[in-house]
Amino acid sequence: MSMKQLRIFWTVLFAFMILAAFIVPFTPLLGDFASFYGAFLFWNVFAIIVIICLGLITAKWRDFDER
Repeated sequence: MSMKQLRIFWTVLFAFMILAAFIVPFTPLLGDFASFYGAFLFWNVFAIIVIICLGLITAKWRDFDER
């Protein structure tokens, strides 16, 4: 995958995650859980996913001078 394609992929993924962060806790998508517990579970899972994605992005981060 080229650098441009990777940027587009991560941009779309993070845009989707930001939208999910605002939409999911405030809608009945977590209907099986009580409101507080469902939002708490969502935020924990959401935080873990974001941390993993940021780790993947920064794992291959390099300066161009190091080549």
